[in-house]
Amino acid sequence: MPYFYLEMIRGTETGRRYSLPDGAVSVGRSSRNTVAFAGGERSVSAHHAIIYKSPGRIMIQDLQSTNGTFVNGERVTDKELRAGDEVGFGAMGPRVKLIESETELPGAPPPSPAPAEGGHNTRARTVEDDRPGQRRRSRAGAKPAPSGSPGDSPSPADRPPSLTGEVERKLVERRASPDDMQALLKDGRRVEKLARRGVLGETHASMLLSAHHASRKTQKQWYIVMGATVAAALALIVFFAGRTYQYKKLVDRGLELEQRLDRYDRLIAQANADPDANRDKLRALIREFEEAGSELASVKGDIRDIDVEKFYDDTVEEMIAGLLGRFGETSYHVPAEMVDRVEYHLDVYSNRLRGAIGRYLERREKYLPMIHAVLAEARLPAELSYVAMLESGFNPNAMSHAGACGMWQFMKGTARDYGLRVERRIDERTDPEKSTRAAAEYFKDLIGIFGGKSSVMLAMAAYNAGERRIERALRKIEDPMRNRDFWYIYRMGYLAEETNEYIPRVFALMIIVENPEKYGFKRPAGRGPVETDLEAADDFVEFSLDGEYGR
Repeated sequence: MPYFYLEMIRGTETGRRYSLPDGAVSVGRSSRNTVAFAGGERSVSAHHAIIYKSPGRIMIQDLQSTNGTFVNGERVTDKELRAGDEVGFGAMGPRVKLIESETELPGAPPPSPAPAEGGHNTRARTVEDDRPGQRRRSRAGAKPAPSGSPGDSPSPADRPPSLTGEVERKLVERRASPDDMQALLKDGRRVEKLARRGVLGETHASMLLSAHHASRKTQKQWYIVMGATVAAALALIVFFAGRTYQYKKLVDRGLELEQRLDRYDRLIAQANADPDANRDKLRALIREFEEAGSELASVKGDIRDIDVEKFYDDTVEEMIAGLLGRFGETSYHVPAEMVDRVEYHLDVYSNRLRGAIGRYLERREKYLPMIHAVLAEARLPAELSYVAMLESGFNPNAMSHAGACGMWQFMKGTARDYGLRVERRIDERTDPEKSTRAAAEYFKDLIGIFGGKSSVMLAMAAYNAGERRIERALRKIEDPMRNRDFWYIYRMGYLAEETNEYIPRVFALMIIVENPEKYGFKRPAGRGPVETDLEAADDFVEFSLDGEYGR
């Protein structure tokens, strides 16, 4: 059987050992404790802790001490001890170490039993109670009944001990196990009963009551902590449930606004068939359309991108929305007619004009770095490079039936206005870099003229139709301070058919370039040779609608 000892490793009695018997051992500064520290150990409370030892385990329980009980540096309320553990009484107070030995160690007397009430210990009280005749006198002279008489009740020795008595006997004999003590401390009435009976010493009774109160306080604190945790969890659940519900309502509101804008688009198109007769109706529809559009832009700003995808009926509409974001178009609604026209051009480019578009993709790899560098130098969006793809398929020698020439399809007058030499033997419209710089200056002027909402979109439309035609279209707007943008004149049909088709064609090219495999094209592996023969120029003639560009 192993022997256990408490060895002082820090304090005024360093080196002293106490053997640890089975049962409860009280520890504190009071002389009534089983293990009593010297009075100078001020960090130790009068009744600091109890150690319970049974054949199976050893437990320590703090008795609400002022400075706390520590096991291996960690403050504990109760904890199972193992050989080698260091127990501290106060953060800077004395320390004891639990030692296990197969043999009894010298110099380790058993702890002195705590004195009983009135200065008598438990053993003295027992001897006094066993004096001859004492038990009879304590029963007020009652005579013992003859053995075997009818109706005799069993003698006290024959009665089975009560649970309280059994626990009391184990405490007196120091055989109470940690399980016994835990079961006892849960029953407040039994603890108070044991303390009042007077069999336990005053110190044992006081320690037992303190341990019970400490256990109840710990349990109460645990209930408080658990209650607070549950309340916090419920509050979080309610909060996030509310936020989820509000967020869902916000997404639903966005979907409702998107459907309403589609309906307004159709109603505006119908009323615009006879604008003079429906002037008041058009004004009301446009006002309601703008209010719904403004609210939709606000909703989109408050929801996640993955939920914004729900607002689009198909992937083409979603891709158009993404492209518009690059032009700074954040408060807009893509008309259903625009989506239809983009899908139409995607079908044409990926089927009937597949060969021509394939060659444009190859040429793009050659000229794109230069074009992007020039546009970046002019602080223009890189997406304007798609105008060159639409105008000429990146062919520097392309020539239209109307006389427009070069990669950017300049007419002679416009080319000369922007510094290009157009003479009998020299035509700088066919110079890729010079014509690109001239186009960048032209775009800067157009954006300056049509600055404001949709300025890039208006500039591209003006590049196709000429700035005068766009100016005439803008003059038709009744409220130019509110509606001076591309989308308004597009919805109202103020542009020529070719110009109305220009932006959808640019979008179709952008979508193909960024998703070539989706539309049956191979992604270009690198830069290839530039075509300069008549076949390349014919690609552009086939690609154009009617060859009229007006610049």
